Amino acid sequence: MRRLLLLLLVPGLFFTSCLTVKKIQTPNPPPTTSLRRENAYSLMTKLRGNNLNYKWISAHFTMDYDDDTTHQSLDGVVRMRKDSIIWTTVSVLLGSITVAHAKLDGDSVMIINHLGKNYFKGTYDYMDTLLREDVDFDLIQSVLIGNSLAFYNDTSKMKAYFDGRDYILSTVRKRKYKRLMYRNKPLHSRNDAQLIWIDASDFHIKKVRLEDFVTHHVFEASYDDFKKQDSGSIFPMHIHYEINTEKKAIKIDLKYKSVNFTNYEKIPFIIPKKYEQIRY
Repeated sequence: MRRLLLLLLVPGLFFTSCLTVKKIQTPNPPPTTSLRRENAYSLMTKLRGNNLNYKWISAHFTMDYDDDTTHQSLDGVVRMRKDSIIWTTVSVLLGSITVAHAKLDGDSVMIINHLGKNYFKGTYDYMDTLLREDVDFDLIQSVLIGNSLAFYNDTSKMKAYFDGRDYILSTVRKRKYKRLMYRNKPLHSRNDAQLIWIDASDFHIKKVRLEDFVTHHVFEASYDDFKKQDSGSIFPMHIHYEINTEKKAIKIDLKYKSVNFTNYEKIPFIIPKKYEQIRY
């Protein structure tokens, strides 16, 4: 079930942050040249203006998961209503065997494991405890489609660079307060280094990197194969995730085979009566 959580909630595969607040260095960006008259505020304004705007998204995808000991190839469907709900199903053998379903909203996470004939129903607090990172609906929604993340909205502590090809926004700031208990100690805040690469031609996100300089844990999402939509926005058809910790290196390659923007999608989610509830 835990691996299913990671496979179904790809962007929740975040690095484990340091549990004590320490002063850490500002992330070192690639070698820079002139900024071409773009500062952090103007870059963020253009970046937010280029976010994908939608009501519903329905997409088919393939996904390859690799860690130090495991390789899995999966097919799936994801349906998202903006700021409301994410539903996904994953299968193997070209869709012939359904492995799991998941449904997420602003407060809850529900996952059905059809292979194990069990299910999980809980809040994001469990994801926080499992991954020791702030995971919420907005984070998952944003990283799945390449939109800017909410914690990039504060530009007061950001630095902007130009590496000769892309703009880079860099910042170190404390994450929002979470009522998270770990080893019976309240976790009030954490410091994360955040970098975001922005295409210089049209200001879409090309890569996001989150790094803890104390534990050296890293989460990175790289976007490419962009397709322009009727609205004028572009959508990344290929996303590559890398998660590196002191214990494991994980790579997830996600390719969208088709993407449709609709006004309504069905969200079928029925837990069979004989399935056992898993509690953590």
